[in-house]
Amino acid sequence: MARPDALKVLIYTTWRGRLLVFDEPDFPDIELQVPGGTVEPGEGLEQAAAREFAEETGLALPNTLRPLAIDDYRFIKNGAAICHRRHYFHVDLEGPYPDTWLHHEMTPFDGDCPILFRFFWIDVAAARAKLGYGMHNCLVLLA
Repeated sequence: MARPDALKVLIYTTWRGRLLVFDEPDFPDIELQVPGGTVEPGEGLEQAAAREFAEETGLALPNTLRPLAIDDYRFIKNGAAICHRRHYFHVDLEGPYPDTWLHHEMTPFDGDCPILFRFFWIDVAAARAKLGYGMHNCLVLLA
């Protein structure tokens, strides 16, 4: 395996059979995503996933994360080939949650903050067609 340019964590969060996704109302061209982000130096994968989930959603994870898969996502940015090694996790939530909510990400990777995220739940099958940036790649493992 080639050395990745970054280690990432992505969290497939399900509740009542649906998947948590978000968009960015201020940037309508940004595709639908799931919570996640970059693993910081010295940080464990599950620790990074819990931190990113809290930073992006405003919620603490009440359940244990279940490791799902590792997937190398390759793309071109500014003419350079980039590889993100993504560690996928799953958590199935119980209890009451809103159908939708807004939350500001105060510590985004690129430093431009805050970024407004709009969270909502969609059918897992629909997510396969609607998620951007290759984030649908491991959804089949939720079955």
